[in-house]
Amino acid sequence: ARDLKAEFQQTYTYTQMGRKQSKSGKVFFKKPSRMRWDYKQPVPQVFVSDGSVLWVYQPTDAQVFKQTLKNSQLPVALTFMSGRGELRTEFKAQLIEPSTKTDSYTVQLIPKKSEVNYKSVLLTVRKTDFSVLESVVVDPVGNENRLVFKKVVQNTDIPDRAFEFKVPKGVRVIDGEAN
Repeated sequence: ARDLKAEFQQTYTYTQMGRKQSKSGKVFFKKPSRMRWDYKQPVPQVFVSDGSVLWVYQPTDAQVFKQTLKNSQLPVALTFMSGRGELRTEFKAQLIEPSTKTDSYTVQLIPKKSEVNYKSVLLTVRKTDFSVLESVVVDPVGNENRLVFKKVVQNTDIPDRAFEFKVPKGVRVIDGEAN
């Protein structure tokens, strides 16, 4: 796929504290390495990358975080979703036996190199076109970050300008490169 857009529901489960946090919105990906996450609930937030800079905009706080991707250590889970990573190189993959879902496959991915941010990724993909329907990232202490994708549409020619971020007037920029 050249590009992809979908609605998402994100549920973060803090296993040791026994609580969950849910968020939802729309996501857009475009090769090479461009992505945009527009969170709508519970509070607006935007993550956008043009492939070289990642912006994290928090409108309610009137601030945006800026990070150059060249020097950042994005988790492999994020790099492959944005079209940069290589699953076979980065992970040991194992097909999970089919459950009642006959229209999809679930694959468990264990990183070949030790990762600080996570210990495994579960991907559920549609059998017909292998588009990702669900992703579950498990961190080293067992917390789960579950993303369920709905209304997934590929190759809609998303314009490049959708991955550009213009700092709104009056918004504070926090540069991740500044020391």
